[in-house]
This record gives sequence, C-alpha cells and structure tokens, in this order.
Amino acid sequence: MSDGPTVADIRAGLVEGARVDADVPLSLAFRSWILDEHGPLESLADDAAREFDIPTQRSFRQVATLGYAAAAGKLPDALRPTLVEGIRWLADRPWHRPLREPTLEIDGISMLGVALGARGTDGKTQAPLASLAVTSSGMQTLSDLNRSLMVAATHVLQVPGRPDLSSMMPEARVALADLALLPVDEAVGPAAWRNAMRPAPGEGGAARSALALRAFDALCARNMPARLGRLEARDVVRVLEGVVRSFQEWTWEERSPTPKSAAAVRWRIENEYHVQNLLWAVLAPLFPDLEKEGYTAPVGHKNPRMDLSIPSLKLVIEVKFMRPGKSFADILEELAADNTLYATDPRWEKLIPFVWDDSRRTERHATLVEGLRRMDRVFDAVVISRPGKMERDIVTDSSPR
Repeated sequence: MSDGPTVADIRAGLVEGARVDADVPLSLAFRSWILDEHGPLESLADDAAREFDIPTQRSFRQVATLGYAAAAGKLPDALRPTLVEGIRWLADRPWHRPLREPTLEIDGISMLGVALGARGTDGKTQAPLASLAVTSSGMQTLSDLNRSLMVAATHVLQVPGRPDLSSMMPEARVALADLALLPVDEAVGPAAWRNAMRPAPGEGGAARSALALRAFDALCARNMPARLGRLEARDVVRVLEGVVRSFQEWTWEERSPTPKSAAAVRWRIENEYHVQNLLWAVLAPLFPDLEKEGYTAPVGHKNPRMDLSIPSLKLVIEVKFMRPGKSFADILEELAADNTLYATDPRWEKLIPFVWDDSRRTERHATLVEGLRRMDRVFDAVVISRPGKMERDIVTDSSPR
C-alpha cells in the first residue's frame, strides 16, 4: 500500500486550511454556511445589521453576511427587513462603471451571499444584481474561486443566459450541489477529489479550503473514489456498510430477461462462503493485499482461520451467517471467542464483524452492533439483512456451517 497521507490526514489539513478568524465576519459567515456549522451565523447577522443601519458604514459585505445567515435559516425575523433593504440598496447602485475601482464586481464570496439573500425578492430587484453577476463572471481577470462563485450566483438567481457550470472549479460544483444549489454531476467527482487531495497553494485561502472540505466530505459519503492516499480501517467499514446498495442491481430475475436466455437467473446467497465471496468481490479492487481464509498463529490445539484479512491494516473481517434458528447471543459468543484467538497473534490489531442476517430480524441489529463494539479490538461492526427480493421459496439449506 502507499505510504502517502491517510484520508484522515487529508481531511485534517483541509479543516486547518478552512479556519477563519472571528474578525473577518464575511469569511466566517461563508465558512459557517458552506460547512453547515451554523453556530456563529445569528451573531454575525446581528452585527452586520447593526453596522448596515449606520449609513456611513454600509457595505455589500454586510448584505452578503445577512444572505448567508438567511440561506442557513439563521436570520432572525427581526433582521429580515434589513436584508431586504440591503438587497434593494445594492440593486439601485451602478456597477461596472468605467474608471471606478471594482468592489462587489470581483468579490465572488460577497456576490454569492447577495444572490442567496435576493432569492424571493421581486424580479425588478433581482434584475440588476443578475446582470452584475453575469458581467462579472465573464471578466478575464477574475480568479478561479471568484469566477466559480460568480457563476454560482447567476444560477442561484436563475439568470437567463447564465454561464455554463463547466467554468467553475470542480470542488465548488460538488460542494454547492451537496447544498442543493446546483445539479449533481457525477462526472466532476474525480477532478474535485484530486483537487481536494492536492489543494492548490495561494489564491482562495480559507474559502477555497472550505469548498474543498465540503466536496471531500460529500464524495466520501456518496462513494469510494480511487484514492491517492492510504486507505484506513474506517474506509473498510464504509465499503462494508455500502454493500446494502449493491443489491439494488443484484441479479434476481422473475422471468427470463431475453428470448434467448434459457431461464431466469438468481444469484443466491445461502451460507458464509457466499457472503465471503461477495465481500471479496467488493474489497479486492481496493485492497491489493486482501487475503481469504488465512490462518493465525496456533493457539494450543487450535489453528484459527480468518475469513478475510488485510495485513497492511492489521485488520481481520469475520463473517457470520445468521439463520432463523440462531440467537443473537450465539453470534456474540462466537465472535467473542474469535476475537480472543486473534488477540494472541500480534499481526492483527482490529476486527470488523460482518453479520448477514438471513432471518431479517432488523429490530435486533442495533443491540447486536452495540454489543460487538464493546469488545476489545472490534473496530466497528456491520449487520445487514437478506434483501427483500431474495426470497427463499425454493432454497435449500446447503451451508456447511
């Protein structure tokens, strides 16, 4: 396996890069919104509204801060009139004036916050802001970050003729899609993953790291991309928990799918060996050193056999097949015995039990997992039920165990 950084290391780096000082309220509001860490937003909105009420201190940044608070559902009702007034104030101002230093015109973080705050206002108010966002998004001097957020603002405002999303950074597209502001496009996932794994130095700072962190977490939650870093035990658990989704397209035919097919086909899972084979098919592409049915060091007259193991992670996966007549207490006892035997071999430090519940007693799963997690060396446990479509109408019990 690679000696590169672990997934946890990479995420910790993104978290550190996304840190924002409290004395930069707009940046903190953006970070709080993008990462769903809404705690500071109400206070930030209160401060922004108070400053905006002083005509000589008014700024588009205060309106953007109120917009982020509103988007997160953290804007107090008493401050909503201030946000509406701020949006109208910005809509009435001239933008992209010759010989005038650009401000909001080149600030993507502020423009996105303003666009979020402008949602729900009338078309007459939105039109000047929409025009501003479209014009700004086409400026050649904009950074990648500012252009991405400007383009996002045009889509939030649903501007006719808005720029294509392809002009945005991939991690920004994934992050904002995860917030349901943009459509999900799985094709940009690999590029977003690469950018999150290897964040670009310089431009963007904490805001860029926050976008990358949101994209990173979204991609981890949805799938298991090809990693550039080193996989961990937590990744194994993530894959095993995702096995349930595999059965969505599992072959279980009610009738022959084509005229040339001889008969309907059903991929039956009838014993522990079948479950092991399933897990091997899922894990082998991700873990090159995955081993099946290896042996631990002898313990007296016993020579314990492991179902699946990953030596690089010092990890054993123990599979149990739970039939209707078997008790959950029996499963706990068997796994406790296995755990004790594996503990005598220093090559193995972690155990993940994987229980296939052929009896579908789902109401007992949480208690079983809780009990397994209390055992020493049990990193985590996964219990899944036989899928509903996998009926045992003509299945015979052919398990050797």
